[in-house]
Amino acid sequence: MNEEKVVVQKTWYEILRVANDIFNYPLIKVNNTAVSLSTIVLGIAMLVIGYLLSRRGAKEVDKRLLIHVTPDEGLRYTLSRFVFYIFMSLATIFTLNALAVPVGIFAFIGGGLAVGIGFGSQNLVNNFISGILVMIERPIRVGDFVELDGVSGTIESIGIRASDLRTGQNALTVIPNTRFIEKNLTNWTMSEKVSSTVRFRVAYGTDTHKLSELCLRVISGVEGVEQMPPPTLALVDFGEYGLIFDLGYSLKTAIYSQKGSIESTIRFRLNDAFVSSQIKVPAPHINLGMNDGNVRLLT
Repeated sequence: MNEEKVVVQKTWYEILRVANDIFNYPLIKVNNTAVSLSTIVLGIAMLVIGYLLSRRGAKEVDKRLLIHVTPDEGLRYTLSRFVFYIFMSLATIFTLNALAVPVGIFAFIGGGLAVGIGFGSQNLVNNFISGILVMIERPIRVGDFVELDGVSGTIESIGIRASDLRTGQNALTVIPNTRFIEKNLTNWTMSEKVSSTVRFRVAYGTDTHKLSELCLRVISGVEGVEQMPPPTLALVDFGEYGLIFDLGYSLKTAIYSQKGSIESTIRFRLNDAFVSSQIKVPAPHINLGMNDGNVRLLT
């Protein structure tokens, strides 16, 4: 029995010795300093802990300091991100010093990556620089309602590489930061109010003065429509099938994302008012004609 214990102990000793040799085997030597697998594993663990502490530290700075510095949530978010990057940089420097990792290793690794990756990292670098420019210049802020390349929504977060945009369909769209710099961007939140219109058509012979009073009375009761400046009704054109009007109104940019719902409410109420007041909305005329016994539609 004692011999079996001795054999087991020797086996575990050999396993631990081999594991120790593997973890301490020098993978890279720079300036007579060896970097082993154990150094890399310990470094990754310390960086993960540094990342978590940096995130927590940035939140505490925002909650205890930045909230008293500025009420602007977008500016606070930007400053909080910079605080996080500063903390993360300090954590990285501390990790390198604690593990005695030579700075020259980055030249070695950087050269290898440059050969292996080549121009593949160009977009990553562009997005990184664009993210810094977006945070400094602030063409967009968290909570802004923006439109870019036909996609509109609310900015949820601004990252160092990409930003998250929440669309009206509640879909999360990740947009690279370079697009905010290179593309035509519309930020509806930058102004206090935005204008919009609802177009409709009525039959010829309609009393336009009565129509104007009716439309302005209808839209004045729609929630979300601003009364200053007051809504307007403009006769746009004499159409083929009737008079064409634009009912103009203003919205606060804070609720611009609800524009579609507000337009729908206005149209519903206009239709009810037209029915009650017997105002006709003309449709294209459809005539029936006979041709060799076959019925055909003539527009």
